[in-house]
Amino acid sequence: MEQHTSEIDVRKIVRVLLEHWWWFAIGVGFFTMLGMAYFLRKAPTWKTDAAIMLRHKDAMDSGLNSLSMLGLTGNQAAEDEVVVLGSRGLLYQAIDALNLWDDHAKRNGLRWEGEFRNEALHIDYLNLTEDGMSNPFVVKVKPTKKGYKVTTKMGFFNRSTTHVKDLSSPIETGVGTLLIHPTRELSQDTTYRVHHKRRELVVASYRKLISVTQHKKESNIIKLSIISPNPARDKALLHQIIEQYNLNAIVDKNLIATNTAAFIDERLAIITEELSDAENAVASYKEKNNIADLNTQAQLFLHANSTEERAIAEIETQLSLIDYIDEFLRDDTKRNNLIPANIGVTDGSLSSGISEYNALQLQRMRILRTATEDNPVIEQMNSQLTTIRQNVIATISSVRESLQIRKQSMQARDREYDRKIKDAPEQQREYVRVVRQQQIKERLYIYLYEKREENALMLAATAMPAKIVDMPQRDVLSRAPKLKKLLAICILLGLMFPAVILYLYLLFNDKIDDAKEFEQRIHAPLLGQLVQNSRNAHIAIREGESTVSAELFRLIRTNLRYVIPSEVKSPVILVTSCINGDGKSYVSTNTALSLAMLGKKVVLVGLDIRKPMLAVYFGLKQKGHLTDYLAEPSVELDDIIVPSGEHANLDIIPCGTIPPNPAELLQTERVEELFAELRKRYDYIIVDTAPVALVSDTYQLDRVADMTIFVCRYKYTPSEMIEYINNVIEQKRMHNVACVLNGVKSMRAGYGYGVQKD
Repeated sequence: MEQHTSEIDVRKIVRVLLEHWWWFAIGVGFFTMLGMAYFLRKAPTWKTDAAIMLRHKDAMDSGLNSLSMLGLTGNQAAEDEVVVLGSRGLLYQAIDALNLWDDHAKRNGLRWEGEFRNEALHIDYLNLTEDGMSNPFVVKVKPTKKGYKVTTKMGFFNRSTTHVKDLSSPIETGVGTLLIHPTRELSQDTTYRVHHKRRELVVASYRKLISVTQHKKESNIIKLSIISPNPARDKALLHQIIEQYNLNAIVDKNLIATNTAAFIDERLAIITEELSDAENAVASYKEKNNIADLNTQAQLFLHANSTEERAIAEIETQLSLIDYIDEFLRDDTKRNNLIPANIGVTDGSLSSGISEYNALQLQRMRILRTATEDNPVIEQMNSQLTTIRQNVIATISSVRESLQIRKQSMQARDREYDRKIKDAPEQQREYVRVVRQQQIKERLYIYLYEKREENALMLAATAMPAKIVDMPQRDVLSRAPKLKKLLAICILLGLMFPAVILYLYLLFNDKIDDAKEFEQRIHAPLLGQLVQNSRNAHIAIREGESTVSAELFRLIRTNLRYVIPSEVKSPVILVTSCINGDGKSYVSTNTALSLAMLGKKVVLVGLDIRKPMLAVYFGLKQKGHLTDYLAEPSVELDDIIVPSGEHANLDIIPCGTIPPNPAELLQTERVEELFAELRKRYDYIIVDTAPVALVSDTYQLDRVADMTIFVCRYKYTPSEMIEYINNVIEQKRMHNVACVLNGVKSMRAGYGYGVQKD
C-alpha cells in the first residue's frame, strides 16, 4: 500500500512539472540573462600566488644562527611566521612601499578595470570634510567636450557633480577640496575612478584578500595568495610582502649582533686601559729596580706553571664576562634590550637562558609593531621576560660561584708551586707577578678583539630567512567567473527556482488537483468530470448544443443509470457537497436538464434552505415556497411547483423564505409526504441540498433519498474532504453515494465508472 502511494506521489510531481513547463523556460531564460549581465559587468578575477620556504637553522652558516635568534624552531616556527606574514604591520609596510592607498580603475564597457603603476589620475586631498576623512568615497572623472565632469560619491545618498574646464585648479566637491593631476591624456570615451579610504580600512581590506597558509602541518613551506581583478598589483604586493618580511627578519637578527658589538666595544675600551696600565707597571718595575734581562728567567718560571696559569686566566676571563653580563642585566635602563650573545660564555645553561630571553624579547618587539604596551599578550610576555631575567641572574650567581671554587683550587696548586721556588730573589718573584697580570689583561684583550671580528662577520651576513620557492605569479586557469560554468549555474538556478516554488506549492497545497488520484482515493463511483465553465453561465446544457460541458453532463446522465438500482422507480437523487462553492447547484440544475431532454418528467427541488439559489439561477419569481409547504399544511403541492422555463419536462420547486428553524423543518412528516407525491408525478426528483460539512440538513434527507451525488471542485475542495466523504460512506450516514469532480481543466476532463470501493 505504501509503495502504491509513493508511485502516485511521483506521478503527481511529474504531472505538475509537465503542466508548468513554461515556468522552467521562463526561469532558465531569466537567470541566463541575469548571468550574462553579471558576466559582462563584473571584471574577471584571478588568483595570484607565491610560496616561500623558511630556512632551517642548520642550512645556514654556522656562525649566523639567525633563525634561532628569531625563535624559529621547527614547525612551530612556520606556524608563527604565518601570523607574521599576515600581520597588519607587515602589510602596511608593503602597501606603503607600493603606494596602494588609493584604488584606481577605468571604465571599459560595462566593467571597471583596475590600473596599477600607470594610473591615469593622481589626487591630492587638500581639505577633506569631516565625513570625507572618516568614510570611504569615490571620485569619478569623465572628460567631456567642454572640460571635465567630476563626480564624488560617499555612501548611498551623498553624491555631488562638478563641471570644470580644466584640472589645473583645486575643485570643491561634496567630500572636500581636491586637486586632480592627470598623468596622461584622458580619453573622452571612458570614465576614470579613484576609490579613497582611510589607511586602516585599506589594510583591513587587503588582509581579507590575502590568504597565508602552511603547505602542510609538518612543512616549512608557506603559501600566499590573492584573488582579485588586478593580478599585476597582486603580483607586486606579494613580492613586496616577502621582501619586507626578509628585511624585517634581518633587522631583527642584527639587533642582537649590533647590541653585542656595542657591548664588546665598551669592554674593549676598559680592557685596553687596564692592559696599558699593566704594561706600564712592568716597565716601571724594570726601570725602578734596574732590571735588564729577567725575561729569560721569568719565562722559565712561567713555562714551569703555564698549565695552571692558562687555566686561571681562562677562569678569570669567564668571570670577567659573567660580571659584564651581570652588570648589564642589573641596569634598569637596559631592561628591554637584548642580552649580548656569542661573547664566549662557555656555560651551556647560561647560554641557553640568554638565547631564550633574546628570542622572547625579539618576539615582543615584533608584536609591539602592531600592538600597545597594555595588550594582554605583551603583559604576559613582560611577565615571562622578568622570570627568565631572574633565572639568568640566578644562573650567573651559580656559575660565578662554581668558577671561583675552581679558581681557588687552581690558585692553591699554584701557591704550592710558588713555594718550591721560594729561594728565587724577591725582585724576580715580584717581576713574575707583574708580568702575569699583564698577560691576563693581554689575553682578555685578544679574546674580545677576536669576538668583535666574529660579530662583525655575522652582522655583515645577509642570508634571507625566507627562500622564494614559487615567485608571485598569476594562475592562468583561475579566471572567474567562467562563462560555461556561470551559464551552467544559471540554467541550474532557472530549473531549481520554479521547482522549489512548485515543491512548496505541492507541500502546502491541500486542494484536490489530480483527477486520477481523486478517483483512486474516493470510496465511491465517479460519475464523471466536468470542465471549467468558460461562459460563466449557470445553464450549461441546452437542446441541440454539443459543447464539452453539455456532452460531459450527458455522460453523467448515462452513468446514473448504472448506479441507481433497477427496481427503484422515480428515484430521489440528493446533490450535495462538503463546502460552499463546489458547484452542487450547477451540477443538480444541468443534470436535471439533461434528464428532461430524454423526455423524462423531472423536478428540481431546492432544499438548500439556508442559502437558496435556484430561483435566482432560473430567474423565477417567488410564486411558490417550499418552506411554506413544509410549515403550513394548508399549502398544496401544486402551489409551489413552478415551470423551469428552460425545458417543458423540467419543473422547479424553489425554496422560498429562509425559516428560522431549518433543521426542525426538515424533520417533519410533510417531507415524506412531499417526496411520496413527487414520486407519483415525476420520473426523477433531483434535490439541491446544503453542504454536509457545514450543517446537518442533508443527513436528515437521506431517509427519503435513493442515492446521493457528492460534488467536489478541482483545485478548490480541500483534499481532506475525500477522507470526510469516505468516513460518511463507511459510517453509513448516507447510502448509495456517487461523486462528480467539477471544474477540471479541459485537457484533463474525462469520465469514469466503477463500483464502490471497500
